[in-house]
Amino acid sequence: MADTSVTVTVDGQPLTASDLTLIRSVDVSEAMNAQTQVSIVVACDVDNVSNWSTPLDSLVVPFARFQVEIDRGPDSLVVPARATSASWSLQAGDLSTLTIAGLDASADLDREEQDRSWGGMSDADIASALLAPVATPKVGATPQPDGGDRFTPHQRSTDWSFLRTLATRNDFDVYLTSQDGVLFGVFDRVDPKAEPQASLDLGFGALGGTASVQVQLVTGQKVRFTYGTDGQGEQQVAENDGTGDAMGTQSLGGATTVLRDGNDLPGTQTPDVAARVLAERSAFGASLSVSLTAPSMPLLRARRTVTVRGLGPLVSGLWLVKSVRHTITQGGHVQALTLTRNALGDSGAAGAGAGAAVAALAGVL
Repeated sequence: MADTSVTVTVDGQPLTASDLTLIRSVDVSEAMNAQTQVSIVVACDVDNVSNWSTPLDSLVVPFARFQVEIDRGPDSLVVPARATSASWSLQAGDLSTLTIAGLDASADLDREEQDRSWGGMSDADIASALLAPVATPKVGATPQPDGGDRFTPHQRSTDWSFLRTLATRNDFDVYLTSQDGVLFGVFDRVDPKAEPQASLDLGFGALGGTASVQVQLVTGQKVRFTYGTDGQGEQQVAENDGTGDAMGTQSLGGATTVLRDGNDLPGTQTPDVAARVLAERSAFGASLSVSLTAPSMPLLRARRTVTVRGLGPLVSGLWLVKSVRHTITQGGHVQALTLTRNALGDSGAAGAGAGAAVAALAGVL
């Protein structure tokens, strides 16, 4: 697979080859339920009267716009970003640097608190309206409000904070992603059983690395969601054991039983959906951490699945990429991965052959 290349765009123009030689590192961190973070460290030019300057000086402005693109083979990661902090390390006679850190373009939705009502609209419709100013909305379906507008609490927050509240109670994620030059604002459920973006042969496989795996065996909960019905004194119960969409043969859901009610999710949700959200979320008790540096590694993205091979029948199988941190320096490209799953066992092992060490699949979303 081809080497990694990086393009940094400032003031609408890519940095020149000469300017790029001053870049010491580029760091991009994608994670579920979080904004993408970007950090660039650039060496300072110093003249004989101690004037330190860099190609990124114009970004020392609140929410200044820049873009980082990481390309590896046919795959790319493009992050339109907004500057949120700047820091200098100035050393006379030695390497001096400027670090520009920022968030993806969702930061534009987090600058001003609003006080308004969304009466009569579904969470999906609200999300489309809030995302439209910064991206093309790509929104999953949510329940329609009843006559009491039970799904549309009053907004008194930034648009981004309100989107996060709506996403949490629907078991959705909300994030921005770029595909073929189009920036999409996604408000939808992350599918833990989606087609994997790649297959990772760890352990003694082609990608090697030291994989660290932890499994919490008793965190999965069977949720009994209690609620009252108008005109009836007794409590009603909706129940879910969290074993839906198990990613392996042995679900981690339902190890304990808990009582929950409307106070355990922001806003109001239908009881059956609330029970499912709380139960299935608790089932993700397995985590795997590994750093990839092999020349054959694919470019991985958060919120997508991967197939892990070479770690035994309990740990191998389908995993969800919870977070990935790309660190690119003059010495190479490191991807630090945190994977998660809601089951043990490899449900695809029976039909799996040796295959290629890495099989990257097309598609950004």
